[in-house]
Amino acid sequence: MNALHRKQLILDSVVDQSEGEVASLSGSLLVAHPALRDPNFRRAILFLSAHGPEVGALGVIINRPTPLSLADLVATQSSEGLDRIVVYAGGPVQTEEVTLLCFRWSDDGMVVQPNLDLDEAATVMKAGTGEVRAYQGYAGWTPGQLEAELRQQAWIVLPAQRNVFREAHDEKLWYRTVCELGPAFKLLAQAPDDPSLN
Repeated sequence: MNALHRKQLILDSVVDQSEGEVASLSGSLLVAHPALRDPNFRRAILFLSAHGPEVGALGVIINRPTPLSLADLVATQSSEGLDRIVVYAGGPVQTEEVTLLCFRWSDDGMVVQPNLDLDEAATVMKAGTGEVRAYQGYAGWTPGQLEAELRQQAWIVLPAQRNVFREAHDEKLWYRTVCELGPAFKLLAQAPDDPSLN
């Protein structure tokens, strides 16, 4: 998908001009705009697992790996494959909780199985039938909060693509993703946090 197509998707998917409402973005990626300075989300990419006018929005940050694997956090004898599941800092809410998600891809797109238990995760890893990720904490928005942030252009909305989940999940992923949106975004991504250093 080229930069122009992505930009059009952003414009088309964010605001329904006739209703003044945001369409459901469940299953999409939220990419922090280069101007977003909130340390919780600075240079973050989030996967939105739920979004609606009554529930608000829920998601996890996918590009902040920790040095831990899931096997480091659980005391279980059936830990086969759990040492290969990287734990990510999923967001600032309930950071003491760990959520397991399984991502499966097909020609029709992506299917996400939320809230796996340890046995299910071990089975998936052993069989190789999906990609399991562990997230400490999550990001949450009350109804209308994400919509307001989108109108303030704090976020860039993109479709969830398999290559994003397969690449190195750190700030470099954010940088590459933003640069692919075009020259103007690349300049913004390269700008230092402190303009006086430019």
